[in-house]
Amino acid sequence: MKILLAFFLSITSLQATATHELTYFVYSEAEYIQGPWLRTDLLETSGFKFLSAEVYEDLFGSGDEAFVNKVLSRLKEKKPDLYKWDYTLSVQGDTVVITSQKTIQSFETVMNEITATLTLNRFKAVTFRIDGEQKTYTLGDLTLPYFDLVSGQSEAIVSDNQTASSTEIKEPIKPLKSQRVWLIISGILNVVFLGILIMKKAN
Repeated sequence: MKILLAFFLSITSLQATATHELTYFVYSEAEYIQGPWLRTDLLETSGFKFLSAEVYEDLFGSGDEAFVNKVLSRLKEKKPDLYKWDYTLSVQGDTVVITSQKTIQSFETVMNEITATLTLNRFKAVTFRIDGEQKTYTLGDLTLPYFDLVSGQSEAIVSDNQTASSTEIKEPIKPLKSQRVWLIISGILNVVFLGILIMKKAN
């Protein structure tokens, strides 16, 4: 009986700590749409193209690679023809390394979308290794302005890579209710089973 209770407690505790729900943003190239933008001069110089943000929410484990794979799958869902190339990836500290054995078509668009998505979520840089050549990109290397979510303001802002460091971008990745629910359940069950063990021992 004690072994069974210990196993059940370990399973519920593992569920409480191994998964958490994240809200994140995926950036993809889009055409300019009339709206309450600031810095429209940036859109004029970019040919009225910018990186649009779309919010998603998914359940993840503790590994960074699972998050990166999910981000890339979201981009592939949006633009399957652009992301039909095969890749391998690794996470080295705060840098994501993406390796492809073949040339990536429309590389500038792919670079902009992946770099904006990953650096505006949790990473500092993205390294592309293609055909034996390697180059690292950061937020400052984007060639298009991006949709900037600014805390405390109602209007949408288009930011360029020159002002990226001064914008008030809040960390979009945060644990939500799923993790808290599992922690509460685990805590209650631990108290209940501890009480049962104490009562059995007393009897």
